Amino acid sequence: MFTRLFRQSRFLSADDRLYHPRVETGDTLQAVVDELAQRLDLSVLIEDASQWALCWSAQTDVDDVRLQSILRRGLTRAAVDMVDRFGLRQAQGPVHVPAVPEADMAPRWCVPLRVDESFVGWLWVLDPRDRIGQTDVPALADAAERAVRVIAAGSVPEDEDRQLRDVVGRLERGPDVEAARRLTVLARLRDDPFVVVEGQSRLGGWRLSGGLTAYPVEARYDGATSGRPLPLVELREAARRARLTLQALRAGALPARPSWDCLHAWRLVVEAPAELEPAEIHPGVTELRRQKTPDLLITARTFLDLGGDVQGTAEALHLHRTTLYYRLDRIHDLTGVDLRNSPARSELDLALRLAAFRDAAAP
Repeated sequence: MFTRLFRQSRFLSADDRLYHPRVETGDTLQAVVDELAQRLDLSVLIEDASQWALCWSAQTDVDDVRLQSILRRGLTRAAVDMVDRFGLRQAQGPVHVPAVPEADMAPRWCVPLRVDESFVGWLWVLDPRDRIGQTDVPALADAAERAVRVIAAGSVPEDEDRQLRDVVGRLERGPDVEAARRLTVLARLRDDPFVVVEGQSRLGGWRLSGGLTAYPVEARYDGATSGRPLPLVELREAARRARLTLQALRAGALPARPSWDCLHAWRLVVEAPAELEPAEIHPGVTELRRQKTPDLLITARTFLDLGGDVQGTAEALHLHRTTLYYRLDRIHDLTGVDLRNSPARSELDLALRLAAFRDAAAP
C-alpha cells in the first residue's frame, strides 16, 4: 500500500511557508514559486515525494485538492488517484492534468522533480481556465530545474523532526492512512511497515505519551511490550496494548515475558468493560478491600497466584503455616469462599485481579 521513496529534500519551517507579497531574490523554493506565479499569474505549489506541501505562492481560484493540501495539510483521494492515473511519478517533463469535476479538481500542470535519478517531488501550477499554452511550458521546466538545484544543494531549512512528531501524534490519536503514508516516507521505511510499542525506550524510535516508545520492525519481531507487530496505521492500538500490559504488570501479573502476547488469562481483566465493577464478579472483593490492613488481600492474591500452594504461599509471605491457615479461615468468613477448594475461588480471583488492575491505572 505504501510506496518507498528516496528523499534528499528537507522542509521549510513554518515561517518560511508563509507567502510574502514581494518576489524574493536568490534561489530558494519560495523564490521559484513566487517568480513563476508572477510570470503566469497563476497559483504555484511545490510538494515533496509524499505529496506534502513545501511552499506555495499566493493562491487564487483554488479547488478542493489545493485547499486540502495547504489549509488542512492532507490529501484527498482525488490527489492520490491523480498521481497514479497519470503516471506523475514516472513523467519526464511537464504534464497537463485535466479537470476531474466530480472531485472538485481543476485542470493543472505538473512537473516532476528529480535529483539525479531520485524522485523528490512535484511542481504544480493550477490552471483552472487552461491559460497555459505551449509557449509557457519551457517556463515550467525552467522553474522545476531551479527547484531541483535548491533541493540538491540542501538549502531548504530543516523541519523534518517537527513533521515526524506531527504524523506520529496523528497516528497515536487513531488510524490515519495518510499519516502512516507520510511517516513511511519521512522515516524512509520499507513498504508496508510494522510497528511495536515498548515500555522501556532504547536507541531510536518515536516517543509517545506516557513514556512509551514506538519502533518500526519486521513482521516476525517477537517479545515487544505491545505484543506481535501491527501495521503502522494501527500505532494507536499498539500503544493501547503496551499501556494495558504495563498496567497489568503493576497490578501483579506475572507473565513469562512482559508482553501483551503473554498476558493470557489477564487479557480477560485488561479488556473488561469500564462499567464492570469487581464486586459484580464477586462481592467478596469489597470485604477484603474494606479491612484496615491489606494482609488478607495480599494473602488471597498470593495464594491464588500460586495455585493454592500452602507451602509456597507461606514462604512467599514469610508466614508460619498456622498464621496462613488462620488468614485463609478469615478470608472464608469474610467472603464465603474457601480458597482451598471452593468453586467460587476463580470468581474471587478474577475480581481481585480486576480491582488491582484498576488501582494500577497510570496517573
